[in-house]
Amino acid sequence: MTVMEAYKKLLKEEVEAFRKRGHEFLDGTLTRAEFKGFSGGMGSYAQKETGKFMIRLRTPSGIVSREHFALILDYAGKYGLDKIHLTTRQAVQLHDLSIDDVCDIMRDAIDQDLFTRGGGGNFPRNVSLSPMAGVDPEEVFDVTLYARQVGDYFLRNATGYKLPRKLKVAFSSSASDTGCATVNDMGFIGVLDEGKPMFRLWLAGGMGGQPALGIPYDELVAPEEVLYYVEAMVRLFMAEGDYTNKARARVRFIPRRMGVQAFMECYKKHLEDVKKECHFDGITPLVWRENVDSEKVGDAAAESENPLILPQKQEGYFTVILHPLCGQLKLEEGRKIQEILSDIPDAEIRLSMDEELYIRNLSKDEAEKMLKVMEDCMMLSPIRMSVSCIGTPTCQAGVNQSQKLCQAVEKAVVNAELNEDRLPKLYISGCPNCCARHPVAAMGFSGRKVKVDGVMEEAFDCFIGGHVGMDTSCFGEKVGTILASQIPEMIVELGQMLTKEKKDYMDALTDGSAAAVIQKYCQA
Repeated sequence: MTVMEAYKKLLKEEVEAFRKRGHEFLDGTLTRAEFKGFSGGMGSYAQKETGKFMIRLRTPSGIVSREHFALILDYAGKYGLDKIHLTTRQAVQLHDLSIDDVCDIMRDAIDQDLFTRGGGGNFPRNVSLSPMAGVDPEEVFDVTLYARQVGDYFLRNATGYKLPRKLKVAFSSSASDTGCATVNDMGFIGVLDEGKPMFRLWLAGGMGGQPALGIPYDELVAPEEVLYYVEAMVRLFMAEGDYTNKARARVRFIPRRMGVQAFMECYKKHLEDVKKECHFDGITPLVWRENVDSEKVGDAAAESENPLILPQKQEGYFTVILHPLCGQLKLEEGRKIQEILSDIPDAEIRLSMDEELYIRNLSKDEAEKMLKVMEDCMMLSPIRMSVSCIGTPTCQAGVNQSQKLCQAVEKAVVNAELNEDRLPKLYISGCPNCCARHPVAAMGFSGRKVKVDGVMEEAFDCFIGGHVGMDTSCFGEKVGTILASQIPEMIVELGQMLTKEKKDYMDALTDGSAAAVIQKYCQA
């Protein structure tokens, strides 16, 4: 039996233990909190609706093979689901399943090398990665293999981790930081140092309660040494993390307690120990296979005016961005994508952190055809491509119906016949947790409840001016709290003001006119 075969056998045994716990939860033997403590590490949670469960399939760093894409759609069809949810951590979730359905999917997926272990709970989560990594004209080198290396390392060790809380690692391929390296527990951004590929490193960033920007590490990291740095962070987290207070158990609280200098010294000591005790194989950078398709080379100089068709660094290739409303990809839409890709052998599928599909390695004609075929069921402007967590009534921790708000904004914008391109993409979290990354959004919302005339109403704190970039990341400023029912109206008025004054949203942020509109709707 190979190491992987033994590992899969262990995972399947865990699935059956999980099935037993699931039925104990359903018959009342286990509380919801007790079940959650076990289920998260399996990549599954009970939904708020009684008897329903979700499963999170770990598509590593958002890299989805055609086989896995087909498999996930098949699961949805087999178990009577009409859609799949693309998450803000580049994974795929299936909702409204029974506990036995969840466990049956887990077992079958293991045989197909698609895993759920460590998809939640106090484990390293899916390693985030720039969705254009490997094809981005702005990148200095392809960071994909390093993200995969770390993800594989986490998966192999998932059954043995005893962390205080979740651990999030990110890789970005350029200064635009589309992998959000600067706001994760640990983040790497590819740079060149005198022509040599290296990584800049950020530590102890993160969102959620009391968010923090990552602390820049004072040395560059050689790509072949990435795993040493990751293992050092795991050891530091286990040694110094807070196992007693869940609210302060994330990595970002350690430098606040120790001080930044002491934290860095502690990290370097763990790194020194790891380098003495461990041996990790390095990785040879991925070299792009030259395109020999004469038809694609023929349109290499062509540019697309459509912002959803991105030119790649490989001559003649393009990427199309497909954004289903709220990240909910309907089963028939997924099948349509499958059908189109069946005639394009070079095409690849990546998931972004904005609940999107990036279809890569297309000719210009193929890209335009795909977008034309899919345009009736995809969002095509920034405001309609807004990001929303799953929210209530599905999420246990959810406070508000974030998806309902996202849908209401989209409907209001369409009905108002606005110049949609002037409005920003919204990032909507249904509770103070930051699954939609609202703190670093140009406009973000965080769900809460407020009392109006003695009645509790859904409302959202509104944040503006957030941004992510290699040396420019910043958290947005809270403008105020708005009733959920009034946010679509506020967005429409903002769009009308931008159109009338012929400015875009970022200009309105600078001159204060955007804040002026928002504040009109804020609760006193």
